[in-house]
Amino acid sequence: MEPIALYLLILSVGLFVYNYFVYPLCMIFLSEIYKKNEIIPDDCDFGVLPKVSFIVAAYNEEKVIYKKLENTLSLNYPSDLIEIIVVSDGSDDNTMKIVEEFANGVINMHEPERRGKSAAINRAVERATGDVIILSDANNDFNTDSILSLVSFFSDESVGAVTGSKHIYSSLDRESSAGDGLYWKYESAIKYAESVLGSITAAEGEILAVRKELFTPINEKLINDDAAITFSIIKAGYRVLYDKNAKSFEQASTNLLDDYHVKVRMTTGGYQTISREFGYLFPPTNWFSFNFISHKILRWLAPHFLITMFICSTILVENIYISIFLLLQILFYMISLFGWLNVKNKKLPSLVYIPMYFTYMNMALFHGFIRYIKGHSNVNWRKADR
Repeated sequence: MEPIALYLLILSVGLFVYNYFVYPLCMIFLSEIYKKNEIIPDDCDFGVLPKVSFIVAAYNEEKVIYKKLENTLSLNYPSDLIEIIVVSDGSDDNTMKIVEEFANGVINMHEPERRGKSAAINRAVERATGDVIILSDANNDFNTDSILSLVSFFSDESVGAVTGSKHIYSSLDRESSAGDGLYWKYESAIKYAESVLGSITAAEGEILAVRKELFTPINEKLINDDAAITFSIIKAGYRVLYDKNAKSFEQASTNLLDDYHVKVRMTTGGYQTISREFGYLFPPTNWFSFNFISHKILRWLAPHFLITMFICSTILVENIYISIFLLLQILFYMISLFGWLNVKNKKLPSLVYIPMYFTYMNMALFHGFIRYIKGHSNVNWRKADR
């Protein structure tokens, strides 16, 4: 029993450290060496700007849709080259009525039945007339030149899609603001490095530009529409890039429970992606597959590694070094529990908040795995409070 426990402990620690530290650092290091591969939009010949179809999927978004449309209409892009489409399928609040106030500049699409975000996007893309599709959420704002920045990459024929950078507004009133903000800074550094070296492993559905000719309808049963689009573009032989100058800004979830459910849903969708693309990912015979396993799959498996570490440490506790490692784990989780019990304290120190947020979110990842195993993969998710 002990030799097996030792092997599992070493394997779990190794894969965990590789995913969170080794892989990101290696990618960042390699991207600096091979920075010549980076596509620099400023050096591209834009030629004639493409017509853009800006699509917002908005289910019961009456609290934010007015501000969203104001932001979109103010973006720096020729008005005759952009059409804005809001698809509010299933909404039973005032979302549709608010969109109607922008009738002169916005296409309003609505069906009573709620069939999920992927179905809504498919309907909107079918209606769209632009050469480039830009997907966005209702609760985020774009920086002024974001569309110009995104479309500039398409002057390179190898580029099939471009995603922007996600930013979280700092807010003392939102419990997940600090944690989400740190996480997306960390993720942005990895995505940028992946983009320089080839393609990112997953686009951000809240700020994503796609060549319309390459868009294929998304399976309506899939939760992670952005992952489906990413795989479709990659398998067609094109690159999916990261644009750090096209920025999306949004508020964090109002509380940790909402943030928890968002991550549960995304992880459940992640396991859907693994199942659907298993034959493409395994064995990892191409650079994208290797990156996806290293970045995404091992991240979703992180709670499994943490559980294995703890169990194996208790089995091997007679070893002095492993007993110290076990005590450090217990201390980490005690700090996490203390942070959770005191999360309402707006001045929670980083040394407490970070362990608490990390533990809480890995619980969400494990919950997502359990939901997938049980077959709970409903595309109509629990909506977070705005």
